[in-house]
Amino acid sequence: MARALIRQAGRDRWIPWAFVAFFGVVLAANAAMIWIAFATWTGLETEGAYQKGLAYNRTLAAARAQDALGWRINLDVSAVGRLAEFELTLADRYGSLIEDAKIRAAFVRPTHAGHDVVLEVPHVHAGVYRAEAALPFAGVWELHLVAESGSDAYRLRRRVYLEP
Repeated sequence: MARALIRQAGRDRWIPWAFVAFFGVVLAANAAMIWIAFATWTGLETEGAYQKGLAYNRTLAAARAQDALGWRINLDVSAVGRLAEFELTLADRYGSLIEDAKIRAAFVRPTHAGHDVVLEVPHVHAGVYRAEAALPFAGVWELHLVAESGSDAYRLRRRVYLEP
C-alpha cells in the first residue's frame, strides 16, 4: 500500500509545474501586449474628451440648426502628388449663391498631430470658393470646412486620400 502511494505521488509531480507554466504563458502574453501598446502609440489623443462628451447635446442641437439652415455645399476635391485642390459652391435653401461667406479650411492628419494645414478659402466668382494646400505627407487627411455668413455657420468634414 505504501509503495502504491509513493508511486502515485511520483506521477503527480507535473501538476504544480503545469500551473506555473500556465501563469507564465499568461504573463508573457500580457507583457507582449503591453510592449506592443507602448511601441505603437502615437501620443495622439482627443483634447478635452470628457468636456466634449458633456457637450454632446449641444453638438446635436448645432447639427439640427445646420440642417434647418438649408445651405447646400457642392465640394470637389482633387489631389495631385501632395497638392490638394478643392472647390466648393455655396448656396442657400432657395438656391441663391452665397458670395459673402468667410470660409476656413483645415487639413487634419488623423493619425499624427502637429502637421495640420489651415487656410482661408477665397471667393472666386458667383458663390464659388477655391483653394489649394501643399500637404507634407501622402495618405489620409480630414478636410474640415467652416463657412460663415452673418450669424449662420455651416460645418463639413470630408476624408481626403493623397496617393504616394
